[in-house]
Amino acid sequence: MTKWLLFFLLIASFSSCIKLGEHYSSIPPGMWRGVLVLTDELEGFDEKSKGELPFNFEVVYDTPDSFHLVIHNGDERIVVSDISTGVDRRVARDSIRIDFPIYDSHIQAQYEEDAIEGWWVVRNRKDYKIRFRALHGQPYRFFQTLDPPAADLTGKWDCTFGIETEEPTRSIGEFVQEGNHITGTFLSPTGDDRFLEGVVNGDRLHLSVFDGSHAYLYEAKILPDGQLTGIYRSGNHFKTYWEGKRSDSIELKSLGDPLGLTIMNNDEVFTLALPDAKGNLIDISQGQLAGKPKIIQIMGTWCPNCKDETAFLLSYLKENSDPGFEIVGVSFERHTDTTKAIAAIETYKSKMQIPYPIVYGGTNDKKKAGEVFPMLNKVVAYPTLIFLDKQNKVVAIHTGFSGPATSGYAAFKEEFNALVTKMKSR
Repeated sequence: MTKWLLFFLLIASFSSCIKLGEHYSSIPPGMWRGVLVLTDELEGFDEKSKGELPFNFEVVYDTPDSFHLVIHNGDERIVVSDISTGVDRRVARDSIRIDFPIYDSHIQAQYEEDAIEGWWVVRNRKDYKIRFRALHGQPYRFFQTLDPPAADLTGKWDCTFGIETEEPTRSIGEFVQEGNHITGTFLSPTGDDRFLEGVVNGDRLHLSVFDGSHAYLYEAKILPDGQLTGIYRSGNHFKTYWEGKRSDSIELKSLGDPLGLTIMNNDEVFTLALPDAKGNLIDISQGQLAGKPKIIQIMGTWCPNCKDETAFLLSYLKENSDPGFEIVGVSFERHTDTTKAIAAIETYKSKMQIPYPIVYGGTNDKKKAGEVFPMLNKVVAYPTLIFLDKQNKVVAIHTGFSGPATSGYAAFKEEFNALVTKMKSR
């Protein structure tokens, strides 16, 4: 009897030291390293990067049979829960589809064990897709091993993009570096590039962001005089060269005042009458919109800066249940098919739980968008906010948006509050 008791005690003790493997229905949980292959060309810039845009995401299981992703870009965490798995019978492999419904894009891929391979597909661009692959258990972003950084790039930078063109543009680089790790953004009077993350590896700077819409890759060399020179890629459709020099005193308004970029051609009353996604005519001079101050938001569902601005407006409405003004969104879409464009607006409005109307303005070509607003000098950027008084007279027009990734976000919120007060007082 004693022998059997000792035997069972030993078995129990041994079993307590073993962590039984958990069963998961598809890909394993934990950190993954995803890569978008933007180009196979080396460009003579950095033989290590090869034009690959890396980003990190975490797989989190809610139940043994369901999970969501959390994409990491600097301080931002993007939860992605529109995921489906199955079997691709054409190749007899397990498949996964990761949807970004707000941006009308998705990742379609096959997976096995610790690897995923497929395509990122942007549905509102014709025949647009980029090869995607990911490996489990790789928490680093660019390189597994790093050389000591040649410089600390923390601070503001006066940057010029398109230096090879006849019309280069200026932006402000804002970086925070700790060791090799660096985060930051680029901002201009018309918007910002949101949450960038990367490394300083020796004398090379690498930054990237992927959020379902943005796919940006910045690479630069730190020159002996401390300046930066490099390449910027947006997806696989755009590439340009850029340079930057440290300038801690540079301010956004020195590049252009957001309140002066878009102006009225005359002092006429602002008019707008367009159908919403359900076909209802929204006329700002009629019905519940008549005789009230209002904000017109020029936007697009494909635009991450517009999404950030929309999130700000929603938070403002949540904090001010009776704001004393109305909001109307005017969305310009990449889809040339009206049915698809309206469907994108409906999905956007539903997913973001937007209480105010959004009307369809047409395609996102800025020249054509300008035809919807003949009273404006032009449509400069998405997004743009137009502040109207009770008589639909323009109080102010704010072009672009400095989002939560920038140092200008707090200043924007103060300016917004001041413009709302001015709009309501007239």
